[in-house]
Amino acid sequence: MDGFLGDANSDLIPDRTDIVLVPSGGGILRTIDLAARLGLETTGLSVPLALPAEAVEKPESLPTPVLIGIDHPLVDALIEDAKVELPDLVPGQGLIQVVRPAFGSKSAVIVTGGDASGVDRAILQLTERLPHIWERGKDRTTIGTVEDDVWNLLSGRSPAGQAATALYKLEQLATELSDRSLTSAEVTVYVEKPEQGLEVLARRTFKASLAVPSLNVTVESLDVQEARPVTVDGVVIGDEIEIPSEVDEFWDHFRTKVIPAVMWDEPVIVTARLSEPPMMRSRIEQQAIQELVDAGATLSEVSVSILSAYKQGYSWLYDAVRPRLAALPVDRVVIRFAEIGPPPGWRQQAMYTPTRWLLELHPIDEVLARELDLSLDKITFEKVPIGSPTYEVIAWDARGRERLRQVFEPAVVVRSYFDQFPDYEKVRVTTGWLDARVGDREVANTRIVTDLERFWDYFQGTTLPAIYDYVMELSEGKPRAADAPHFGELTVTVTLSEPDYQLGIDQEQIAPMEALHEEIYFGTLHFFDVLGRYARGQALNYPGRVIPIVQAKSDGTPGTATISFTGFGSPRPAVVVSYQEEGGVAGHLRRDIPKVALEQPVTLAAYVRDGQDGVERLDLRVKVDSEHDEWSELVKRTRVERVDEQIMSATQLVSIVDNLERLREAGLYRDALAYHDLGELRVSAGWEHEIDVETQLTASLIRGGRPEPFPDVRALLSGAPARDPDAPIVQWETPIPPPEANAILAVMAEYPEATTYRVGGSYLGKDVWAMDLMSPIEASHWSHAKATTFKPTVIYSARQHANEVSSTSHVLKLAELLLTDEDFKSRLNKVNVIIHPITNADGAQLAYDLSRSTPNHMLHAGYLGALGVDVASGQWNSDPLYPESTIRVDLWRSWLPDIFLNPHGYPSHEWVQLFSEYAGWVRNRVTQSRGWWGMRGWFIPGFSYLDDPRYPRHKEAAFAIRDLITEHINAAPDVRALNERAYARYARYGFDHDNENFKLDFSDDVLIYTAIKGSRASAGSRSFMARNPRVTIWSGSTEAPDEPAHGAWMELVATAGLQWDKAILQYLVDGNHEVERDGSEFFEGVRLTMHRPRPPKEKNNEE
Repeated sequence: MDGFLGDANSDLIPDRTDIVLVPSGGGILRTIDLAARLGLETTGLSVPLALPAEAVEKPESLPTPVLIGIDHPLVDALIEDAKVELPDLVPGQGLIQVVRPAFGSKSAVIVTGGDASGVDRAILQLTERLPHIWERGKDRTTIGTVEDDVWNLLSGRSPAGQAATALYKLEQLATELSDRSLTSAEVTVYVEKPEQGLEVLARRTFKASLAVPSLNVTVESLDVQEARPVTVDGVVIGDEIEIPSEVDEFWDHFRTKVIPAVMWDEPVIVTARLSEPPMMRSRIEQQAIQELVDAGATLSEVSVSILSAYKQGYSWLYDAVRPRLAALPVDRVVIRFAEIGPPPGWRQQAMYTPTRWLLELHPIDEVLARELDLSLDKITFEKVPIGSPTYEVIAWDARGRERLRQVFEPAVVVRSYFDQFPDYEKVRVTTGWLDARVGDREVANTRIVTDLERFWDYFQGTTLPAIYDYVMELSEGKPRAADAPHFGELTVTVTLSEPDYQLGIDQEQIAPMEALHEEIYFGTLHFFDVLGRYARGQALNYPGRVIPIVQAKSDGTPGTATISFTGFGSPRPAVVVSYQEEGGVAGHLRRDIPKVALEQPVTLAAYVRDGQDGVERLDLRVKVDSEHDEWSELVKRTRVERVDEQIMSATQLVSIVDNLERLREAGLYRDALAYHDLGELRVSAGWEHEIDVETQLTASLIRGGRPEPFPDVRALLSGAPARDPDAPIVQWETPIPPPEANAILAVMAEYPEATTYRVGGSYLGKDVWAMDLMSPIEASHWSHAKATTFKPTVIYSARQHANEVSSTSHVLKLAELLLTDEDFKSRLNKVNVIIHPITNADGAQLAYDLSRSTPNHMLHAGYLGALGVDVASGQWNSDPLYPESTIRVDLWRSWLPDIFLNPHGYPSHEWVQLFSEYAGWVRNRVTQSRGWWGMRGWFIPGFSYLDDPRYPRHKEAAFAIRDLITEHINAAPDVRALNERAYARYARYGFDHDNENFKLDFSDDVLIYTAIKGSRASAGSRSFMARNPRVTIWSGSTEAPDEPAHGAWMELVATAGLQWDKAILQYLVDGNHEVERDGSEFFEGVRLTMHRPRPPKEKNNEE
């Protein structure tokens, strides 16, 4: 109904009719049905909506006229004025045609037929089917779907479009070489997702234009899932390597430096730091003691201490200090830590955290309190100035007498953040060490490089530089951000002997392999950022898939790493011809296949036939730049890439459509531009703005494709385990991956209140689903405009960051309550609820797959989209790289909700990046995200609100919502208890000692970071609320400590999320949502409107 309806008050809800129906002659009886459909779809109606043809004296003064019938006088006038030339229609055939311009500058729509039955069929199409081709539903084909698909094909954005364009450019290259005598040619076609057999057609196309004695044709995929291993200077990037063991190095130093120095009458003190599990360190201690005794040392004079090289301060306090404290009558403990600044020799460091040494102790105070049977307030931290001993512990008894005082210095080294870019940043890394004294002699004082460091040295010194060489060679030294993705997959599988265990303090754990996962993932993404800025000034976003697979073992033996890397032979889609001429002259020609800046196709005509479903023929028009291909001349005036990316000729467009027909005839790309119930698709390329058959070329696709089956919600149950009918629909035991979420939606689709549909697809090809929950509707047609006007609407859109697992669980649980709990279900009488359980399906599946082996790790490889960029980053772009980026905006535009919700999560334990100055979150050297380092319970990261005089009720509404949120969160005892202890812990380790990086902001005892200033409405805002506050009064997100979450912890954090869900829903249920109706007169007519104020107005006392 686009173009038929308008929006008078900028709330995007149709409230105006922009057409007038003008029936005349035979077959017009259904006109009343069309008028009824228009009345259904709008909240505002102008009467009269229809006029008889004889009453129209000046059609140019009317809204867009819809001229219905046969032998229509106004149609005759258009024909007479040469504004339109109608085709000869056969009986039963109907036509819907747009004429522009028609009357003056106004357009018109003609609805006619070969006879009365043809007209009737055309009106039926308008009335009952449009904007759909035939079958109706949110995931069924619309005219807009066809227009978008045609645009993607013609502009080189779809695989079929690239293949069809490749054939066209092959013909152009062959023509260019036709005056040369070639002895051989190598043709390479680079396209995304090529279908088997494209090589044969490419060969046939080239040979048809140019005879070459020796011709070799290769097709290479530029799809990340089909990329190939890459070599640089003949060496494959990637390898299987053994990581030498730090334990072996320890024994080598111990046996060559310490054992030979042992004297029977001298004490021996050995202190080492190894990044090994506690049991392994204990075994090493015992074996070292035995070997010292065997070498002649006296057992009572031997001291061996093997501390952890990871979290060294924590290990010192736990492994060395704690046993001594346990033997003393300790009443109070103070742990002092030194503030740090940049390391010596690198004063410009920006990555450091002033309280790093405190963070490395986390959560030692609660561990000591538990094991020493002390109250937590008896163990405190004190920050001391830079240059003080890194750690000092002092313990007093109940009478205030000092019972213990010790100091400790971690072993650290300084290294380049990136070996490839040594001047970018330097960082401190804790390392292993061996210190040994025999008597008064120092016999060993040497670094032991940890297993983690050994791997990182290889990754930084070999892998990333090789990737750098690949990118620079591929791009000829000028990598472009627009060419993303820049590689296929970097998969790094590492197994090292490392500690990996939980501490019994909520979800806190010691897991250096998890920290390595973080560094591989975020470090590689940042590497491409720096590479691009160094090389060209543009960050290379969307670089490719980065998949770290880490595993800890506990045997102290050498580790292993398998690194595989895939890439492409071309930075972008292209056709390349390398040739040899008679006489030995060699040459090389290339034509890129870029994404062309092409205007959107528009539908001008639809042919239908009585007794036949769907559309017999659909006519589209595309405005192009010229009639003929002028590439050869244009590249003399400007850069080749500008011509390729900005210019499209009618000749090229028609050739692309014809080539698609050739591809389909060859059995390739059969689903491209193939639709159920659509016959011929005709595309015209016009090089003038005015529509004229004399200034356009036309190509057709006849029904011959093989459309993909429509999405079927019932198919989502395929392969799903049988469900216990007595069990809840939604389980809170484990994270819910996409197949399980989809199966849950399929089960819920059986309820009359639920409508489940495919809302889009992911970059890697996964379907993404959503569900509308409403009071049951029995009518064949209903209106979104009316539905969201008569009742408020809320959208719950989860799992943007897909390793944040609990949001899917709690929004699906909310849906289950609305469908199965009779009391809760009544809320659907007052509110429309949309459930979108997984936004980032690719990340969700990857995180789930990785969790099978490391269920307690954060798994940030699943956080972003498939190519390492947030799936929401391009949500307002017209042409995002991720197809799923537009899903939320599509849902928003479809429903125009009062509230849009985006629940999130974050790590459930401390976030460590071992080679980035320890504390996460580090995305660049000037990081400002260190506040994410530690778990701080359930909170809201940024409570925004509108403070704009044009919207006077929005601010009050936002704070009313905030009050309901805190009320609901505090009403859950376990959630409140979690928050109390987590907020206190975050203050002790963060805010109390570094309130620059760690912030707190409480509302009713709930951590809610409320904006210090309200927002103003802005059409360019990324926020739904600020972008159009007439529609969305508030949009918000949350943070639950759910990276990871399973079992009792999942139930806890999902409960918090569900409480938030309920609070928002309750706000809408309780609102005074009254629809205001109005009417106004205009010349010879009346306009009737209805409108629901957002936020709702408060009732006054008189009411």
